[in-house]
Amino acid sequence: MGLVQQGTRLKCECMQPDYSRGYQRLVLIMAFLVIMVSLMDRYVVSILMEQIKTDLSLTDTQLGWLVGPAFVVVHVLSQLPLARMADTLNRRNMIASAMAIWSLFTVAAGFAKTFPQLLITRMGVGVSEAACTPALVSLLSDYFPPERRAKAMSVITVGSVAGIGAGMLFGGFLGQQYGWRVALMLAGVPGVLLAIALMLLIREPARSQGDADGNNEAVSLKHVVQVLWKKGSFRWLIVGAACLHVVMLGRGVWEPVFLIRSYGMEQSQAGLTYFFISPLAAVFGGITGGILADRLCKRDLRWGLWLPAAAMLVTFPLSVTFLLMPTDLGVAQLGFPLAFVFSAVGSFTAGMGSPAAIAAAQNIVSSSMRATTHAIWSMAANLVGMGSGPLMVGLLSDYWQPALGNESLRYALVAVSGFALLSAWGFWRGGNIFNRDVVVSMESTAPAAKA
Repeated sequence: MGLVQQGTRLKCECMQPDYSRGYQRLVLIMAFLVIMVSLMDRYVVSILMEQIKTDLSLTDTQLGWLVGPAFVVVHVLSQLPLARMADTLNRRNMIASAMAIWSLFTVAAGFAKTFPQLLITRMGVGVSEAACTPALVSLLSDYFPPERRAKAMSVITVGSVAGIGAGMLFGGFLGQQYGWRVALMLAGVPGVLLAIALMLLIREPARSQGDADGNNEAVSLKHVVQVLWKKGSFRWLIVGAACLHVVMLGRGVWEPVFLIRSYGMEQSQAGLTYFFISPLAAVFGGITGGILADRLCKRDLRWGLWLPAAAMLVTFPLSVTFLLMPTDLGVAQLGFPLAFVFSAVGSFTAGMGSPAAIAAAQNIVSSSMRATTHAIWSMAANLVGMGSGPLMVGLLSDYWQPALGNESLRYALVAVSGFALLSAWGFWRGGNIFNRDVVVSMESTAPAAKA
């Protein structure tokens, strides 16, 4: 990667990748499918929560534990050691193996008879999925040079929201037609088939494609942590990402239930509606954000964090308007509530920032640190966001339920949406010092010995 200093700006000079564009497109398609299946298996439970609650006699707080801490605690604890393995072992094999395992745990969830049994199966999904994203991000970073990296990373965002949408859409339909158990069993099948396809179609790339410092030697975990801790932009990125996860995961898990309770929708209708007003809109936002980030970062690399900051700042008022707008205020010509327009636009802007933030974290470290780097900030973001977001909504909903009834969930979601402003603040602060950290990375080429 060639970097050119122009005043306070740091620009990226393009270099040609070593892989054909056709093969790179295949890699992106497979990466998209892997992430989509991962998030589908993770979030299919969300649209089924009302059925699960009735069948197993659960509370909203128990549901919050099910889709929050039960998954995130084991996910976070497993992510770092698995990411360390991904920095030295065959990443393709790790991803394929993990995908087969979490898919089988999803199938097993359909056989759960009690809350503890269901909790255990979701923990199994959490452990195995921890091996996926850091290895996949590292894999993509070695297939694509820095000047095309944000657009490549957009498949992570796009695949994530597509997976959430697929889980809501197909989970809602299958759950209504055949029950939540059959829906979970069938949701696990695609992952097993995709794991086989990944082994047959994708090869492990050579490491060090477009390194920030040209270094490709294995380094110790202690050294990685020391390097990252010295980067103020990385610390602020964690703040921004953690608060973003509180909003996106807290709302993403509960909004289909909100449509059922506040709009009186059936389960399949809520899943279909949610797909259009949130995940589908976020897909287009992720694609747009990846393209825009690559263009802006060619002028100034600080846009890798400034773009997420702007995206979350715009998302906040749009999301709150969607939640507070009366359900009977509609668009007469189109026959749907006006609030859904604000949800779609807010989801679009929310999806714009993630590709830039993922690429920014990869651009300040060498290839030998990429999976570990992603795991470190992802662990922190998931621990705060996934661990507290869904549970926070469930707790607030139960607390306000005696006074507000079914509408308690609406105001719980509004409260959690405030974290979007903290997210914007964190990304903005990180962007202001990002170029300094990139220069430091280029000047620090000597690694510590592997532990």
